[in-house]
Amino acid sequence: MTLCEPTIETPEPPALDLPEGVPPLTSFYLYLTNGCNLACRHCWITPRFVNGEPDPGECLDLDLLKGAVAEAKPLGLRSAKLTGGEPTLHPRFVEIADYLTSEGLSLTMETNGTLIDEPLARHLKEKTNLWFVSVSLDGPDAASHDPFRGVPGSFEKAVRGLKALAAAGFKPQVIMSVHRGNVQQMEGVVQLAIAAGAGSVKFNPVTRAGRGIAMHEHGEGLDAEEIIRLAHWVRGELQDRTPIRLILSTPLVFYTVAELVKQGTGGMCHVRHILGILGDGSMALCGIGRTVPELVYGKLGADSLVQVWMEHPMLQELRMELDGEYPGTCGRCIHAKRCLTYCVAQNYLDHGRLVSPADLCNAALAHEVFPLGRLK
Repeated sequence: MTLCEPTIETPEPPALDLPEGVPPLTSFYLYLTNGCNLACRHCWITPRFVNGEPDPGECLDLDLLKGAVAEAKPLGLRSAKLTGGEPTLHPRFVEIADYLTSEGLSLTMETNGTLIDEPLARHLKEKTNLWFVSVSLDGPDAASHDPFRGVPGSFEKAVRGLKALAAAGFKPQVIMSVHRGNVQQMEGVVQLAIAAGAGSVKFNPVTRAGRGIAMHEHGEGLDAEEIIRLAHWVRGELQDRTPIRLILSTPLVFYTVAELVKQGTGGMCHVRHILGILGDGSMALCGIGRTVPELVYGKLGADSLVQVWMEHPMLQELRMELDGEYPGTCGRCIHAKRCLTYCVAQNYLDHGRLVSPADLCNAALAHEVFPLGRLK
């Protein structure tokens, strides 16, 4: 599990026949399985192994997916993100990627890379609409990566998968989950990514979600001041001497002016236009639906996707709050209407409300390290 990639977006579809207040549904986040072949210390899910082999668990049914695509296309569907669990663990993964391509959808993927070999990488590059893929690496060597990912040998396999993607013609992104145990190894990961042919590196500080909650309780998570210092270093000194793009996941208020100008309309979550579909066919805000039942809106095959998108009370509440006045720190921030309170899923975990200031912003304001020029 990684924090949603905020800089990838698809253009608005042509005018659609939608009721007032209902935005286009442009993207599916497809959590193809609720299983994984790794056991990462920060993840939402707890993978299951049977006789030492990973169990993919519940896998999204292809026929249900086909029905969902048919329902969603008139609503504006243009893209899908393949994630999990581990998406390539789905027994029909290639068939799913091929089907979505045949429907004309633009594809991105998040993977741990361990199941990707050269033939699969070439197929994805040459035969599908997959244009962006990220691979998780949490250290520059097995000694740092494998204990965090919970399976010996995962580093070697992830690097092999990363190189296979690069050899096939992708410029894969490396995603590093940052905590106090590996923060000193960030530059080493950057150098490894460059050597392997990656096009960018994204740093996600471990959040208080899933098993990441326990990491924070044990003092392994970064606090607000540490993240802000990290933002200055990554976006300044480290980026200045790095030939590929570096990204640190934070609310927009901690971005440099140059980054904000360069990104245009990027740098924000397009939560208004996204629907998550879990491995069991549930329709949800995102993968958080595995642990927060009230953020599950219905189930494919039993409930109408169109009706859910147009009428579900949680979606209506989210849209109303995003269009209204923002509370607390967000209400004082000049970036609020673009940042959209950063991550509504994490907000709900932290405060029981989707539209709520991020804890990082609250802490920065309380400790007087919030950029004052970004306040109204």
